[in-house]
Amino acid sequence: MRIIFVGTEDECVGFQLAGLETATADDEVAFRNVASEILSDPEVAVLVVSEKFADAFDRELKKKLGKKALPAVVFVPSIDGTTSKQSLKEFLASVLGVRLQ
Repeated sequence: MRIIFVGTEDECVGFQLAGLETATADDEVAFRNVASEILSDPEVAVLVVSEKFADAFDRELKKKLGKKALPAVVFVPSIDGTTSKQSLKEFLASVLGVRLQ
């Protein structure tokens, strides 16, 4: 089973350092194409998505996901923090229990 992160190039670097497989999407159209392909892969257990693309996870992608248990789709704050009420640093600090400088 695989875990894949989808986000911008800068966001992907951090997840690659953590050992995750990544896919880059620069805009919503690219995201829809990449996400559609990933959702079709039976080996993918978790799809981690930058919150920047939350709105792009539209009806078509939800339909493709259907009522399957896998892959699970998880949204994480974007690196710029523009779509979340908390920044990525704050999010990681709350998850890891450590403050990042």
